[in-house]
Amino acid sequence: MSTGKKITGTVLGAAIAGVLAGSAALVPFTDDARATDAGRRSDVVLGESKDAIPSRTASDWVSYGDQAAVVHVASEHEGVADSEEITAGEGYLSRTVDLQVKERVWSRSGAAALPDTLSIIADGWEFKDEGKLRVSSQDASRMEVGHDYLVSFAHFSDGEWSTLGTGAVLPYDNSEVGQGEYQGSTVTASAYRSTMASRLVTGVAEPLTYQAAGKTAAGVKSLLTSATPDATAAQNYSLDAVARARLVAKAAAAAAAAADTFCRVAAPLATDADSRYTPGELADVMADLAGMSEASDSTILRAYAAQLRAGDDSGWITGTVRKSAATRIARACTIDVGDLLPNDTGDTE
Repeated sequence: MSTGKKITGTVLGAAIAGVLAGSAALVPFTDDARATDAGRRSDVVLGESKDAIPSRTASDWVSYGDQAAVVHVASEHEGVADSEEITAGEGYLSRTVDLQVKERVWSRSGAAALPDTLSIIADGWEFKDEGKLRVSSQDASRMEVGHDYLVSFAHFSDGEWSTLGTGAVLPYDNSEVGQGEYQGSTVTASAYRSTMASRLVTGVAEPLTYQAAGKTAAGVKSLLTSATPDATAAQNYSLDAVARARLVAKAAAAAAAAADTFCRVAAPLATDADSRYTPGELADVMADLAGMSEASDSTILRAYAAQLRAGDDSGWITGTVRKSAATRIARACTIDVGDLLPNDTGDTE
């Protein structure tokens, strides 16, 4: 990539959509984002878009999306730069695209009906010295006139429709995901899938861009109907995608805080902590941990606490309850708790 000075005042069209509909955050570009890789056009400026709503996986689509459809980009409209940018001779031009719905692929139960035609904000242009370059989000389609896309749409509380995020616009020329426009260039489905495969991360859920590559709309529908939505999002389908995403993030933060507290309490149980516990003391710790656990784990931990308090030595040593409790604590906190047996008889010298 070439390196140059920072381009001021340039933002993604998707980011502007985020200002209006809450779906993304403003992100500036730099000259070194200009596409020069093989298969990319040199008249496209690539930049990172920070979506406020997750759109990467099939689960994201069914958690936050309201409709998925195949659309055709019929036309585009250029926005007007602000006065400061005009005076400076450089800046960003927004772009609105007119879409025709060709096929309805998936609909969330209770979601608003998707209109037959709609207009949304998409990535626009950078202009400078009376010339302009197309702007595109990295790892996303720009939505060019004449091309088809399979898109996840969100319906916002103000009545507006927008794409769910940068991971929710799939090239779909000739009824095949991956065939068509991507980052401002025309790609084949096989090349698209290869690109997505190269970005897979072990242990991280596969993105829908990879799972859907080479499939028809029917194949994508199957992926969506078999996907499991986030539980918090599903409980709040009456809210729009932005509100759902905020609640999910809040729940995740609370869960992370709870897990951190759980592991702080469990830390002295690690074999390398060399802590000493009488049966009663260990029972108290088990009871504390049970109060911080989900139902299934809580039942096991409380059962072991009861055995300890009852003085059931044989149960401690041979019972499966103790072993299950040890496994759950070790797994949750990635620590070695050994046999998780009382190791202090209470005797003094």
